[in-house]
Amino acid sequence: MSTSNTATDTRPAVAGKVVVVTGASSGLGLETARQLATQGAEVVMIVRNRSRGEQARTQVTRVATGKAPVLILADLSIQAEVRRAAREVRDRYHVVDILINNAGSAFNQRELSADGLELTWATNHLAPFLLTDLLLPALIGAPAGRVVNVTSEVYSRKLDLENLQGERKYSYFGAYRTSKLGNVLFTSELARRVEGTGVTAVSVSPGPARTNFGGGGPSGLMGALTAVLKRTPVFKSARQAATGIVWAATTPEDEISPGGLYMRRRQLKLKGAATDPAGAAKVWSISEQQTGIDPVRSAAAAVSTTSRAA
Repeated sequence: MSTSNTATDTRPAVAGKVVVVTGASSGLGLETARQLATQGAEVVMIVRNRSRGEQARTQVTRVATGKAPVLILADLSIQAEVRRAAREVRDRYHVVDILINNAGSAFNQRELSADGLELTWATNHLAPFLLTDLLLPALIGAPAGRVVNVTSEVYSRKLDLENLQGERKYSYFGAYRTSKLGNVLFTSELARRVEGTGVTAVSVSPGPARTNFGGGGPSGLMGALTAVLKRTPVFKSARQAATGIVWAATTPEDEISPGGLYMRRRQLKLKGAATDPAGAAKVWSISEQQTGIDPVRSAAAAVSTTSRAA
């Protein structure tokens, strides 16, 4: 799946590689899939809605310069569907070059997933955590595997382990920011665990973007303010914002820092709870419990043990 290494080969580095993109039916996920397909990647689009997914696949197919995109249906807030989607990917491909965990949402009212978990946390954090563990062997099998976790620069600076699921206090932005902190901490700990395997894990914030994320945004005064801001240059188009995600997925591994957070091709300094390795390890342990991953037999545990032995 790697490209030719001849001096005359000017194809993009992603040409011929298998790239899994979640939340690829609209917004940043769709635009990310489009941009990668134009560079020759074989894009696997994981989407929740069949109709929107088929429309998105048609758009990506039109611009693809490599193999046609593949569509996989899954509601990633449901862990059984995350596992099924991972099986479909593994059944089709022995190697996955890049995994882009983009799917996410936010909700004005506290809701529970089919697994009884707060829906924002389940969708934005636990789904990519579980999917990554299930696909990790395929990523390690690639010449230079890459995990890109799409987060936000507004992640929470405080880690409240007693309120990860909004048990004591819930708000649209509070739940969203907590889930994005989860992404950053997960990325940091994943990078530590896969060191020496050839897999690079980074998180990326696309920055404010004009999409229909979270059903259009918060309600009330904050919703009105967000609607106004979306008409300003602060908010980028989906195409512009997705370029940062594509960059994080395709830039050479020697040009990025494992576990780092990037926004518009620039590394951001981690702040607050995001700098705490102990907090990252704790969130990892909690996430294993909430997803039913055996901490001894998980792919990440096996990799970490092997790396230490080496």
